[in-house]
Order: sequence, then structure tokens, then C-alpha cells
Amino acid sequence: MNEFFDSNCEDDMKKDVSTNVDLDSLTQIANRQKFNIMLNEAVKKSHNTVCYLSILLIDIDYFKEYIDRYGLLSGNDCLRQVAFSLQGTLKRAGDLVARWDHEKFVCILSDTDPAGAATMAQKMSHAIIDLAIPNSASSVADVITISVGVVTSILTDEIASDKLIKKADHALSIAIKTGRNKIAISNS
Repeated sequence: MNEFFDSNCEDDMKKDVSTNVDLDSLTQIANRQKFNIMLNEAVKKSHNTVCYLSILLIDIDYFKEYIDRYGLLSGNDCLRQVAFSLQGTLKRAGDLVARWDHEKFVCILSDTDPAGAATMAQKMSHAIIDLAIPNSASSVADVITISVGVVTSILTDEIASDKLIKKADHALSIAIKTGRNKIAISNS
């Protein structure tokens, strides 16, 4: 009975499963677990080389209203398109975009100063608008847009990665409260 068992096939299946553990099942980009791993690596690099680390927290504007208007399947398709577009803006190996939760994404930009992080946030915002996904539920545009919270820092022992996330989240809140389809930059 074991004569038809192929251990190579089982090894391939294990590889596929372990590889997919780091991906968000809907969007097929990095998930929060992969983000945490990459953030720890970026923090170590930042501590060792004394370089900038930027975090972008990204929210799809009026996404709940979008789902109410267009349905869950359209919402899932929108999430996939946004994820693919955000990932497409990244060109360097040390950078990462991941699904944070629901309609939020997070981006790590290693060795990126404040001006570079702001430029990348603008590129991402334009890339999402260029998708031209209709959103009549939005009060800021007739297409899907994003709000972005940006924080950049040179990490020291006093500034930990969880503080960066909180500052990016605070900046995102400001972008949303001041009208959405905006980029807010935190002073680190």
C-alpha cells in the first residue's frame, strides 16, 4: 500500500502550506504576522545601522459604505485591487505592505527619511485613485481613495516599534478626521 506514497509530494505540500502562512488569504499580500516579523527585522537593522524607519498606516476611505452600496463580493474585489496596487508601488526588497485588518493596510519603508515616506504615501494615494474603482458612497471623490498616516524615526532604545505604530495610527486618525483622502505626517 505504501508503494504509491511519494514523500516528495508531501514535502511540496508542506512547503506550500508554510509559505502561505505569511499571506493574507483574501488579498494574497503579507498578513499581520509577516508584518510583525519584518518589522522586528527592520527595527534591528535600524538599531544596528542608525537609519530611518518609516511606517505608513493606510485606510480605504468610506469602505463600510462601499460594501453597503456595492456588496461584500465587490468589497472583497476592491480589497484585492487596492492590495495589489499598494504592493506594486514598492520597489525595494526591504519594503513591505501588509494587510493590517479589515480595510486597513500597513507599510514598512526601511531606510526611508520623512521626505521619502511622504513621497511614497503620495504615490500610493495616486495609484489607488488611478484604479478608478467607482465609489458613489464617498463624499470626497467618485472613486475609491485612501487616507494615510505616516511616521518616520531613527529608532533608539527609548523609541520602540509599538510607539511608531501608535503614532502612525494617530496620524491616520488625523487624516480621516480632517476630511479623508489625505496624508497626515506624525512628528516623531
